Amino acid sequence: MKEDSVRSVERAFHILKAFTRDDYKLTLSEIAERIGLPVTTTLRLAGTLERLDLLTRHDDRTYSLGSQLYILGSIARANFRPQQIIYPYMKIIRDGTKEAVSLYGVEGEERVCYEHVESLLTMRCVMRVGDRAPLWAGAGGKALLAFLGEEAIDREAGKARPITATTLSTGEELRKNLAQIRNLGYAMSWGEREEGILSIAVPIFNRKGEVLFSFSLAGPASRFTEETALSLIPEIQRMCREISQQIG
Repeated sequence: MKEDSVRSVERAFHILKAFTRDDYKLTLSEIAERIGLPVTTTLRLAGTLERLDLLTRHDDRTYSLGSQLYILGSIARANFRPQQIIYPYMKIIRDGTKEAVSLYGVEGEERVCYEHVESLLTMRCVMRVGDRAPLWAGAGGKALLAFLGEEAIDREAGKARPITATTLSTGEELRKNLAQIRNLGYAMSWGEREEGILSIAVPIFNRKGEVLFSFSLAGPASRFTEETALSLIPEIQRMCREISQQIG
């Protein structure tokens, strides 16, 4: 009975995770397909989540995340200690450069945006909290991947493919670049995920030396030049060392 209860909780959690910013409304069959469960089982779990206000069922028979999750999410975000520590540093860099600053972490086999401070300029790099992207493309992902170990690197190297003309699209290119990142202590990319965007990222470690986050700065390459980016690296690295000491 206890194992059944735990399994039900896990399945319910998988239902909630099926939604994304882009797919914020899903049909029952779409949810069932994403979590790999029969529609009948999914319907039973969805009914329970709906009664708890964790899911909302609409007139068109689609579902979306419920209001209770919005409340819980705002509480969790306000009390997320790394965000409390790192956000002031992000704002300092954003205010000094006017460019967008993002904080990334690893979830499963992807990088996810935990925090974002928007650019103060009209032409900007757009990223949203909760957005996911590959670990193998872009400075923010590679600053994480470079320190995740050979197993993760081998896995991600096998996924590499062209997204833009400048994406490192072979495993050999990616591995060479990741070795450089480990040596330099930062990552840089030129439009690997979105053409015309220059980005830099510095890893943030805990006291055990395990990578937790990447601190990323990005902007249009026509304005945010390589020379400007490189001049900011020492200060961002200093900030990330301070953050590491505070996070523990």
